[in-house]
Amino acid sequence: MFVTDTHPFVHHVTGRRNRLGRRALNIFDSVKRGRETMIVPFTVLEEVMLLSEIGRIRLPLPFRELLVSIRRAENFDLGVNDTDLLLEAATFTTIRDPYDRLIIAQARVTGVPLITADDNIHDSGLVRTVWD
Repeated sequence: MFVTDTHPFVHHVTGRRNRLGRRALNIFDSVKRGRETMIVPFTVLEEVMLLSEIGRIRLPLPFRELLVSIRRAENFDLGVNDTDLLLEAATFTTIRDPYDRLIIAQARVTGVPLITADDNIHDSGLVRTVWD
């Protein structure tokens, strides 16, 4: 089981596989085959929704349909979205990006690695990261 950051999830759903690190690509392939489970935090989905609304990304289907398909898929999990997550995120005062704080908290609360190429997250040492 893994948690995904926003950028790898966007690369995955938009078919830009060449933008994923080697290990990240292998994990997404395992998820697609049903061999692995991916946690897609609520925060990631919110970011994807906003990015698609302002035209920064083009999704292969309308956001609402994407969300419904993820919610129904057995190999994707929407994770937790509660006060424990916020309490965990509140401790990461060195991380300025509020989305990153919640995504890191999701990985820590669930105890699984985070798929990300974000150097700030990796260098923070707050969570195990996977990319190349």
